Amino acid sequence: MANLLERGGRAVNWSGIAVIVALLVAWQLLGSSTLPTPVDIWHGFQDLIGPDGGLADALLHTVQMVFMAWVIGAGAGLVLGLLLALNPTVASWGYATVDMLRSLPVVALIPIAILVWGTGDMTEVILGAYAALWPMLINTAGGVRGVTPRLRDVARTLQLSRTATLFKIVLPATGSSILVGARLSLATALVVCVVSEMLGLQSGVGNQLVLEQSGMQPARMWVYVLLVGVLGLIINAGLIRTFRVLFPGVAAVAERSSK
Repeated sequence: MANLLERGGRAVNWSGIAVIVALLVAWQLLGSSTLPTPVDIWHGFQDLIGPDGGLADALLHTVQMVFMAWVIGAGAGLVLGLLLALNPTVASWGYATVDMLRSLPVVALIPIAILVWGTGDMTEVILGAYAALWPMLINTAGGVRGVTPRLRDVARTLQLSRTATLFKIVLPATGSSILVGARLSLATALVVCVVSEMLGLQSGVGNQLVLEQSGMQPARMWVYVLLVGVLGLIINAGLIRTFRVLFPGVAAVAERSSK
């Protein structure tokens, strides 16, 4: 038990927590009429978690939309990234299109998407998936191209088929790049979904944030602003934890390469 507590204590980033606490204290001391203090925001949070606050419904909606958009976008990015890196014909025809499309700002596409598909959930999922596609695609293609030739020589020596080479050689060697792409895709999907909710969609955290701003409720507005940051932190940690459980070797390599 003591060893478990000791390992848990080492895993906590106490320096980072100290910085957050210091920032909150400074914020409380420097608060003004236009900038609500953390205490004011806490009172606003208590109002919003009430039966008529609407925070739970908005949060649930945003989480569902982000997850759906991420699954679609990251899945498509993984497949297309593998095709671009492994098939010279697809690469010769597709890279110029990829470079053009990923350069388009997603925010500029939000009004067009609302005109075409309306203000429903489908619009939010499409925008989030489109944004999540590119980080996964680029990281996957780059990771596959970076596989050392020695591993491919091993596959030829063992006379592995293309399918076996993909699943036994390429994907394990590319795992760290795929994990990075998945994390970037998830964060991008979250940002785009919240922004699309702010710019015209009728539900979610972003929509509630705009409503609180219009109602001149800065403390409650800041609750939703901070909620987006906390949500991003939680889903990123959850994704990393899932990879550690399902693919411990891949997660370990990714963590070593990030240090």
